Amino acid sequence: MVRWTSYVKVDAEKEMRMKMSHGIMFHHFCDGNSQNAIGAVSPEQLEEVIATYGLDNILPAVEWFEQATNDNLKDNQVCITLDDSLRSQVELALPVLEKYGLTAFWFIYSSVFEEQGSKFEIFRHFSAVCFESFDQFFDAFMNHVKKNERSSVFSEGRQAFIDSRHLKEYNFYSDKEREYRYFRDKILGREKFETLMDGLVTECGSSCDDLSKGLWMDNNDLLDLTKKDHIIGLHSYSHPTELSSLSHVDQRDEYQKNIEHIEKVTGRRPKVVAHPVNSYGPGTLKILGAMGVEIGFRSNMFKIDFGPLEYPREDCVNIMQKNSV
Repeated sequence: MVRWTSYVKVDAEKEMRMKMSHGIMFHHFCDGNSQNAIGAVSPEQLEEVIATYGLDNILPAVEWFEQATNDNLKDNQVCITLDDSLRSQVELALPVLEKYGLTAFWFIYSSVFEEQGSKFEIFRHFSAVCFESFDQFFDAFMNHVKKNERSSVFSEGRQAFIDSRHLKEYNFYSDKEREYRYFRDKILGREKFETLMDGLVTECGSSCDDLSKGLWMDNNDLLDLTKKDHIIGLHSYSHPTELSSLSHVDQRDEYQKNIEHIEKVTGRRPKVVAHPVNSYGPGTLKILGAMGVEIGFRSNMFKIDFGPLEYPREDCVNIMQKNSV
């Protein structure tokens, strides 16, 4: 049976989802003085998002958590969430939150605090600062894949992407952004992807050490945020882009190390999680539940019926795009 999907119905469903209590998701912030990742938000745009929802509808993190765990959240009550342990969030977003008397959930992955680095974020930064546009980076990346991989990997990977609907639900991604993520996560896998990108970084005359400077928060930031009644939550240890494909043992290890780091620094055992790249499965939820995690967040608004570890989030980019129409 063909599902009726007129614009009227799609718009009605979208409006219904937006009325659900949910999180507002932020990642990168920029100040306009340097090149930044696609989708980076300025402090002024953060203020616009706050105005869009209305300050009275945005709950402080502790209050939102308490209402959620007691099943007392009302429609239109939202919270602010920030993923990925980024220093730009502390430098540019935190002053805005303090201006409005707001606190947020900060979902951090721990490897970057323990000098393990994160090539996931380094390569994102590389694409922003070493190329004039993402399209230019994408072309360089694909040419590098074509040059260094078997021809079948390149050609079959491109066809597999065309046949897929990979990340179609995130309409702020261009086709090239979607294809890049498809090759990164589905075709190459983490180890091969990182090896190829290391080579491309070197070819462009840069290094991961130089690119990583100033990207992330430190433990003092986590302690300061905790003292100010923000909530520090889990985002895995190393931020795998396909966490749900890991074994039960490896998934548990990702979150156990994440918990141990946060608890050691803040003195508080984390009870909230944001699933990295929205990658999780029933087994993941069981692992988290057994660890005492009470509230979790997805990275989209497409699931209406959800449990306490799957609260929806709206990406700030979608909100800004809607405001610009």
